[in-house]
Amino acid sequence: MVKDVWTIKRILEWTTEYFKRENIESPRLNAELLLAHILGKTRLQLYLEFDRPLSPEELTLFKKIIIKRSHRIPLSYLTGEQDFMGLRLKIDENVYIPRPETEILVEEALKTIRNIDFEEDKARGDFIIVDLGTGSGNIAIKLAVELEKSKIYAVDISSEAIGVARENVRRHNLSKRVTFLQGNLFIPLVDLGLEGKVDLVISNPPYVASEEMKSLPSEVLREPMIALEGGWDGLGIYRKIISQSPRFLRKKGFLALEIGHRQAKGIQDLILEQKELYSPQVISDYEGIERIIITKRI
Repeated sequence: MVKDVWTIKRILEWTTEYFKRENIESPRLNAELLLAHILGKTRLQLYLEFDRPLSPEELTLFKKIIIKRSHRIPLSYLTGEQDFMGLRLKIDENVYIPRPETEILVEEALKTIRNIDFEEDKARGDFIIVDLGTGSGNIAIKLAVELEKSKIYAVDISSEAIGVARENVRRHNLSKRVTFLQGNLFIPLVDLGLEGKVDLVISNPPYVASEEMKSLPSEVLREPMIALEGGWDGLGIYRKIISQSPRFLRKKGFLALEIGHRQAKGIQDLILEQKELYSPQVISDYEGIERIIITKRI
């Protein structure tokens, strides 16, 4: 092999070592995903074409993108996509990147929904869901895919985030089922006549305490601050959601929240202060960290 010929195999090996030196997590996977993105191929196709040389143009583009990655620009922002529970979503710097922990939130919400006796609801029509802080729309879209008789109101304070989420909804042909509302939490719902009619309020709100923001990894700090910072103790948005949810939930409608590490006790206390909410259920993730809280309106 001529030394200055960069084949797929050679560039992957070089990039993996480079990412190791730069302390990039999962260096081989990062190298493969970025090269697949540049070449418009799947990771499997890379392995089937190991000896294919890169053109000078492809090599230039790839070098630029691996330098950006070494500067801690998140992988999903570079590829413009992220997988969430089998859905391929558009992602850019205007939205928080969906995490595996949020998949647990959706899974637990679906379990709870499927345990409900729907006999009394049939005449009512659609199952009404409010997704607060929708971001890329990942939660709203997955719930819409799984629940055919659902009507989802996806709320976000950021018009840029709603633009991304709207495109993701179009990609999955769900525009008739998901309605976007721009504004702060429940405020956009006030004039829609939904008080006492919502079956599920679901949210993965910002929960990083203000003092902890400066200690976040530099890669995370590339994401929108509005999607990360949750006030002095990280519970600021939870206080608003928990206090206002009973106004919109129907009887036995439920509230499902993703929570930060060691926040379960504080959020349980906030829920117990509400006379119209049942004592909450706390669910741990696969590492045993308390990650999800679900409660129901009395």
